[in-house]
Amino acid sequence: MTLHDSLQKFLQQLSAERNMAPGTVDAYRYELERLEKSLAESDPAKVRNVAKVDPFDLKDYLARMKEDRNCKAATIARVISSMRQFFGFLLAEGIIGNDPAMGLRTPKKSRKLPVYLTATEANRMAVPPPIDDGDDAGDQLRDETIISLLMLTGMRLSELVGLDLDSLDLENAVVKVFGKGRKERLIPLNSSARELLRDWLVVRPTGKNGCRALFLSGHRDRITKRMVQHLVKKAVKRNGLDRRISPHKLRHTFATTLYAEAVELRDIQELLGHASVVSTAVYTHTNVDKVRAAVNKLRMRDGE
Repeated sequence: MTLHDSLQKFLQQLSAERNMAPGTVDAYRYELERLEKSLAESDPAKVRNVAKVDPFDLKDYLARMKEDRNCKAATIARVISSMRQFFGFLLAEGIIGNDPAMGLRTPKKSRKLPVYLTATEANRMAVPPPIDDGDDAGDQLRDETIISLLMLTGMRLSELVGLDLDSLDLENAVVKVFGKGRKERLIPLNSSARELLRDWLVVRPTGKNGCRALFLSGHRDRITKRMVQHLVKKAVKRNGLDRRISPHKLRHTFATTLYAEAVELRDIQELLGHASVVSTAVYTHTNVDKVRAAVNKLRMRDGE
């Protein structure tokens, strides 16, 4: 089987059987198509027959990544992980007889401490723009809600843009998100988050062509990741925060705040997406009330 055909088979399995998110599948496709292109230039016979790819081909490719592209250890580790998944799949399917990625050694990655906002910075980030800022009042409320929700729930950027109207259960104070691998989890909403969401729902325009996305763009379709990144950047500049803050750093802020409130690391991991905090509590005897109490201490609006 050709490398191209085997790659398509692998990607289809990731989507259909393992139910991976489209972004994750695209990441595998990107890394492995680069490998395919490199082999096509160095040894076309191995592209025509994937079973001929050997460990030396992969090691040579990784060495050139480091030398020619000056790739960091984290990037190389990600590529090695993609290779292991791909060739492991081909071995299990009987497409190849030996796994050329089996002996690859993952480089040690330097550990970086997560960047997060202090309580003062978080409050400044949540300050809405002045009414005469030039933006529509509904858009301003939408942006305020998005930024606050990222800090109050710790959800991923992809999870936020994927929210629909029926993702919310304000009566029971939870929001349902689908994380990596389309795993469903429920995240508690405190009173600050619920107030913002109720206000937003009042002014939310009707979606184009029946779009049920919770957050809409100016064209009334689902808001994009890039739009959220842009509005976070605008809020950073507007509120005088002299450093780079991304949506993911707002997620770090959520986790750090909970840790400071003495929530167990396992509980924080569940809230961040390893499992549903509600369903997991049944089996681990996690104190859900303690988690809710900590979340309720987060405040984004004055006077709460």
